[in-house]
Amino acid sequence: MEQTGSNGARVRDKRPAAVRRERAAGAKVDLGPLPKLLGYNLRRANQASWRTYVSFIGENKIRPGLFSLLCLVRANPGIAQIELGTHLGVDKASIVALLDRLERAGLIERRRSTRDRRRQGITLTESGSGELEALMAQVRQLERHMSSRFSKPELDQFLGFLQRMYST
Repeated sequence: MEQTGSNGARVRDKRPAAVRRERAAGAKVDLGPLPKLLGYNLRRANQASWRTYVSFIGENKIRPGLFSLLCLVRANPGIAQIELGTHLGVDKASIVALLDRLERAGLIERRRSTRDRRRQGITLTESGSGELEALMAQVRQLERHMSSRFSKPELDQFLGFLQRMYST
């Protein structure tokens, strides 16, 4: 295909014909290899999960990562920061920042161990316990909604597959 350049000279467009053609409005998007890629599908599922979480709970409330952290603290009073990070897949610096945020909000407290002064045990405050309890009701409703697309055996299998991906 030939075009006229800015100086009036004829210039041949060397791009392949498929690139030169303008895409039709409303044309179906070819996703190429993406639907077969695990990472792409995990990211899309995570995005859908986040949108659903926000619609049920709100964006300015406790986010999913902080919710998980509070659940671990409730189930394991006195748990160490390092244990929280390990079970949430979060590095030391990030877990400290998350705990600082929850402590400023009055939801958790750090208590120095009497046996090992380097260790701080994390516990829920009364306010944190109440906040988590209120959030649990919303999360249960959210989980029912998200899992409604699966039969019980499918959901169990799906959760097993996901857990296999992050277990060591």
